[in-house]
Amino acid sequence: MALFRYDPYEHIISDAWLALDESERKRLVERYHRRQQIRLPNETIHALIHVIVENQVALGDEFPARAVLLRLMKEGLDRHEAIHAIGSVLSEEFFVVMSGRETGGDLNANYIEKLKSLTAESWRKQAQ
Repeated sequence: MALFRYDPYEHIISDAWLALDESERKRLVERYHRRQQIRLPNETIHALIHVIVENQVALGDEFPARAVLLRLMKEGLDRHEAIHAIGSVLSEEFFVVMSGRETGGDLNANYIEKLKSLTAESWRKQAQ
């Protein structure tokens, strides 16, 4: 049962989002991209990145993703771009771990530090 339609340009209702099953969250994100006719190299991975970032944002002050999202929006990104910017940091961290090139240390702390240093400008340069 869909509680709402997902729209990455609109802030989620954290409690409602977190009350959904993970598979429902993924389905809502995939449905949004299909409705918008956005072609993706891998719809599933793209949707999962959105879901993970939205999950982190929904945690509010418990995790820095929400503050980073709001800061990126103040720096000029729209909400969807900010989700992608945070998702790019997340994806890089996944790639490092999955490739076996872990640098040691606390992976979560490394991720948080990279999120905190992320700017709209740095993401735009990387995204080109």
